Amino acid sequence: MIEGLHFYASLPLGWRDDYNQSAFEAARYLSVLAGFEHTVREREDVQEELHAKLDLALLWLARSLAGPNPAACPALIGLEAMRWRDRQALEPGKQGAVVLNLSTDLPFLLQLPACVRSCQAVDGRWQIDVDLQITDEALRDGWERTVFRRHRRRIQQERGGQA
Repeated sequence: MIEGLHFYASLPLGWRDDYNQSAFEAARYLSVLAGFEHTVREREDVQEELHAKLDLALLWLARSLAGPNPAACPALIGLEAMRWRDRQALEPGKQGAVVLNLSTDLPFLLQLPACVRSCQAVDGRWQIDVDLQITDEALRDGWERTVFRRHRRRIQQERGGQA
């Protein structure tokens, strides 16, 4: 089971046997995504026009570069681990990367280095548990902020939008 901060989401998620994304690129994406997800109220009025232009340029660039996504599936996503169900089994101990798209508005296949902890047959699919192996400090920081932000959002939704 995934302990601590986590969130549930149905999003494009899959596995790659190789991890070939620069940690710098992934960390920068998480930073841009955090800024992109802030509401207009959270930005200063003076900067809003610049942010609107940058957001639009990023949207157009992301859409033009977006390749095919893995199939969307429900997942439990935490700071150190993930769980999802897939049609294909993965061998425990296998090293590779979890690939996921965290945003339909700003699409990007984020790769996070991981190791398969377990793979069990459940209801005709394979329940896959992986341990994330993020060693780059900037990527770890960006990932932790992302999980925390989405965990906090889930709690606010459960409370009926009250913060």
